[in-house]
Amino acid sequence: MNARLKPDERIPLSIMPFVDYDTARRLVEREWGIDALVIGGKAYRSEEMTLRAAFLDDGRLAGVAFYRLSGMVALLGAIVVDHGGHGVGTALFDTVVNDARTAKLKKLRAITTNDNFGALHFFQKRGMRLMSLFPGGVDAFRAFKPGLIEIGHGGLPCRDIIELEMDL
Repeated sequence: MNARLKPDERIPLSIMPFVDYDTARRLVEREWGIDALVIGGKAYRSEEMTLRAAFLDDGRLAGVAFYRLSGMVALLGAIVVDHGGHGVGTALFDTVVNDARTAKLKKLRAITTNDNFGALHFFQKRGMRLMSLFPGGVDAFRAFKPGLIEIGHGGLPCRDIIELEMDL
């Protein structure tokens, strides 16, 4: 992205379906150290998710949303952006919400970890509410996904899962 952007300056984006699973997998590995996302108590690989990507006007990838439409619930696995604060994450979040509403789903759920204050702020600002805390949830998944990061944002131990939800 352009380093000359001011904080909170919105950039023009195109949001479209994304099927470059190799790139998606690399994004997930870069963020969490493994090639899977845990949502709804299950680990999913990128190719098992619906992907939407945000592209800049020059064609560069700005971010990707990973989600699944399951029953009456949309499960948001992750939104990964290169640089926050410019509307990329919001545009991707809004796309997931619109896709879920178009499919006539009733709820949107997302999870994050105890160390990820940025995600907690982002989701709550967009109307999601804290629903559940799973103490040791990340530790439990480490048993079969040992690549999960141990130390997360701000140097905090990454060990608990927080679930958020909103009505659609």
